[in-house]
Amino acid sequence: MIEIQIVPSDIRRNVRYVFFDRRRVLVAICVLTVVLAAILGSMAAAPTVIRKVYKDNYVKSMRVESDIQRERLREAIVQMTSLERSLEDHQVRVEKLITIYGLEHNLGQGGFSFPLKSKDSSDLQLSDAQHREEALRHSMIRLQQQLDLLSQYEAANAAMVRHTPSILPVPADQFVLTSPFGMRISPFTRAADFHKGLDLSAPTGTPIYATADGIVSFAGQYPLRLSANWWRFGNVVVINHSDHFVTIYGHCDTIKVRRAQEVQQGQMIATVGNSGWSTNSHLHYEVRSDLEQPGTYVAIDPRIYILNYQWTNEANLLMRSRTSKEYQDFDPLPPSFTGKGEVVRVRSKGRGRRRA
Repeated sequence: MIEIQIVPSDIRRNVRYVFFDRRRVLVAICVLTVVLAAILGSMAAAPTVIRKVYKDNYVKSMRVESDIQRERLREAIVQMTSLERSLEDHQVRVEKLITIYGLEHNLGQGGFSFPLKSKDSSDLQLSDAQHREEALRHSMIRLQQQLDLLSQYEAANAAMVRHTPSILPVPADQFVLTSPFGMRISPFTRAADFHKGLDLSAPTGTPIYATADGIVSFAGQYPLRLSANWWRFGNVVVINHSDHFVTIYGHCDTIKVRRAQEVQQGQMIATVGNSGWSTNSHLHYEVRSDLEQPGTYVAIDPRIYILNYQWTNEANLLMRSRTSKEYQDFDPLPPSFTGKGEVVRVRSKGRGRRRA
């Protein structure tokens, strides 16, 4: 038995007595022990719990930040990829101009050198993205240098630029390329032969434009007695461009110009037809140049010279542009086509017969 006396501060009040038997004392001690143990355990576990909560919150915040950074990186990669494509398109155009003007291909310190692109751009590491950014910056500087030099060249050689074939001879939305420049199976002999120009299929009557300033050296159908090969082109217009280029427009329906007439780039000179040896209404467009061999007009791929239309795989076209230089079996141009021979009397026909 335990006796506890509670003495009030006011002596006028009675003293209170509390009695605890042995069992109550043991229960109280046990309860206090458990409470104390719980308090001590909580104090011991508190740092671990706090650290875990902090770590979870930190990891969560870092994951969110990582997702944000990854999304920003992905957006940057998409922008860089778009810019790379744009720069490549501009570089192809610059290379075409360099080829057209016959300039050195190392103009402006050469071309691009983009790093290889990852199959999955989302997995691209930050260091790779930084490398691509640096390569893009350097490529833009070199492209600007090339453009500045080309601009200077064009300003100093304005006459040559005007006389260089550089546009489509027909409206861009009214033709289909049916036979490109290069080796093909002839639709007439079914044997392999070298096609010296482009066949642009278009409806009869579609306008044909001069692709550069020049002088008409021939207009009509070439006499069969002089050359069967050139007679097969039916109604044909030939333009001499400052004695460096000759453009040929074959299988015309009607001819709108005459020999010795001066024409300007974009001027209508004829309409698409089906005259001569032709299986359908189309324009045979051919470009000859003597820049490589002065005095000898060699056929070149007209697509390399056309600047107002984007062909499929233009970079590959540039790489194959030397094919014509390796192929020497071209029909020589009649002197009347170059404007250096005697005048050939011809009669222009409005519409030639189709020969299968």
